[in-house]
Amino acid sequence: MKISEIGEFGFIDEIKDNTLFNPDPVVIGIGDDGALYKTTQGMEQIAVIDTMVENSHFIIGRTGEWYDVGYKAVASNLSDIAAMGGIPTHIVLSTAFRPDMDVDDVIALYKGIKDICRTYKVNILGGDTVTSQEGAVITVAAFGEIEAGKALLRSGAQAGDVVAVSHTIGNSGAGLDVMLHGADGYDELKKAHRFPEPQIALGRLLVKHHCHSLNDISDGLASEANEIAKASGVRLVLQYEDLPISEELQRWAAASGTQAGKFVFTGGEDYELVFTMSSADFAQLQAEFPAVTTIGTVEAGPAEVVLCQGGKRELLPAAGWTHF
Repeated sequence: MKISEIGEFGFIDEIKDNTLFNPDPVVIGIGDDGALYKTTQGMEQIAVIDTMVENSHFIIGRTGEWYDVGYKAVASNLSDIAAMGGIPTHIVLSTAFRPDMDVDDVIALYKGIKDICRTYKVNILGGDTVTSQEGAVITVAAFGEIEAGKALLRSGAQAGDVVAVSHTIGNSGAGLDVMLHGADGYDELKKAHRFPEPQIALGRLLVKHHCHSLNDISDGLASEANEIAKASGVRLVLQYEDLPISEELQRWAAASGTQAGKFVFTGGEDYELVFTMSSADFAQLQAEFPAVTTIGTVEAGPAEVVLCQGGKRELLPAAGWTHF
């Protein structure tokens, strides 16, 4: 059945259930002109938004399925909240679909949205749906909260800090490359691209352990590191040999004849965290959250990123995923 056959209100009936996963702050949810919700005393509010466009951000049947797209549309927003040390609370969304899109595909998309919202106890407060003549467009606005005065920004890096990242990086970009090549195997790389995990818990621990600056790796490490350097007015010095690169990424890099660093620095959509803090505070963090690795240091100097590799120091430009 096509979405045009059930109409807007039939579509709403299909997806309106199971939307509140932390109902206490919600006064009015889906069903009125707007939603009403209560904020937590002593907390500041975070608002973020992101859009995914069919055949630009995803190719159905090649780089993902509709369920994955719904999941990832929310994950990218929750990662931005994690990158401020926040707690995600609610989303609203706007979708545009072709009239001939199958209802089952739309339901699969919303199942992905609901499943990740359930995992992180995020409420779906409402949305809007319109017709698209070319492809699907999914826009999600997410809201979160952070203790007043505690938000972690890109602009706080200090000379003497260590630079660190979470887990391994580059897997998502490599997973996209695997799928675009139609290669079998490399399941962990594919999963990293299709189902990224926003680092909410780590973001909260970084608030606790006095992180100085923080960014999520959505556009590649080169871009995000340069954003911290520019916002903080410092030099970041990264050590290539210290980068946490997975064995599976290294295997794909060798098989595809691509340098592993390309996926790390410009691949994007890892949604891991890159951050700076004192070495003493990092030791305390690592004792509580072992899956973090130091990859460099912060120096006084011009706002730039330097990569050390094979005994050479070279500027690392802010290359990575861009929308234009």
